[in-house]
Amino acid sequence: MTLKDKKYIIVGGGLAGISVAIQLIRAQAKVVLFDKNENHSSVVAAGIINPIVFRRMTKSWRVDEFLPYLKTFYAKLEEETQSNFFHELPMRRLFSSIQEREFWLQKQLKESFQPFLNFVTEDDMNYSVSKNEFGSGRVRDAHFVDVKTFISKGKEWISQRAELVHEAFEYSELTTTTYKNTVFDEIIFCEGFENNNNPWFKSLPLDQTKGQTLTIKSNELPTDVSLNRKCFVLPLEKNLFKIGSTYEWHNPTTTITDEAKTEILGHLSYLTDEKVEPVFQEAGIRPTTRDRRPLIGTHPNHRNFHIFNGLGAKGYMTCPLLSFEFVQYLAQVGSLDKEVDIKRYFTKL
Repeated sequence: MTLKDKKYIIVGGGLAGISVAIQLIRAQAKVVLFDKNENHSSVVAAGIINPIVFRRMTKSWRVDEFLPYLKTFYAKLEEETQSNFFHELPMRRLFSSIQEREFWLQKQLKESFQPFLNFVTEDDMNYSVSKNEFGSGRVRDAHFVDVKTFISKGKEWISQRAELVHEAFEYSELTTTTYKNTVFDEIIFCEGFENNNNPWFKSLPLDQTKGQTLTIKSNELPTDVSLNRKCFVLPLEKNLFKIGSTYEWHNPTTTITDEAKTEILGHLSYLTDEKVEPVFQEAGIRPTTRDRRPLIGTHPNHRNFHIFNGLGAKGYMTCPLLSFEFVQYLAQVGSLDKEVDIKRYFTKL
């Protein structure tokens, strides 16, 4: 059977579920997407796409493949939904030490880094719009996704071409080929941190990592660039900025805390002494893995049960291409990257 002859159930309407649904629909498969409208990750994320890992001054995993594909993926969906959610993002890294500055200066000379690092200039060293103790560098080819618009427009696109069901999925109603009154060929679980409740995949090592962000009002922070040191500062509109975020391991709650607010504002103090005005605080739960690679593949004993999860903090960069490769795998015309394939954890299923 080809994809267009199959019906797929997708459980979860966040970034992962939406992207997989779009790829399957474009491949002419029949899709039923279950979404209970309680997303605690994809709609809370900042949606920043940064090609560089600052802490180690390395390129993000597979960035040379992910970036070209995601631009096409998001641009096509923008055109089809007549919306605007994918944006270029000028980004400036304020170096945290002399050593980090030296790492940047070395890496900017390497051909493989030149698409992503601007050469540091005297103006970068003397940048004065924020604190700049050790100098700064400008990142090339950074972007951000307006996540709430993407999620909303993605669901709208799917609902016009497939079945979108707004209800919680009940595991007890699932057999190998039916869910309630729906007969299906294959099922894909894209449940984010809630995978820990899944009877078939809950043994996979997926961590619940809470993150909190703060929206602030500032009259001094630059509105034309995203600053980064100890935290990210994402300009929104009308002198509003999203800043964050915290990492709270093994914490599945979405309660905002004063401790997190204090931590975020403390990190912001490395960039400015301005007493900013907090406007809004929110919390989300990232589905993360210990090896920082997603969990994608097929259950060893239930060959029509699949998982697409664990995208973590870089999901908006990695998901477009990984979802395409996953659908190619389902169509048996491609294979999964060994680093994401859950075969690496089969003994734990």
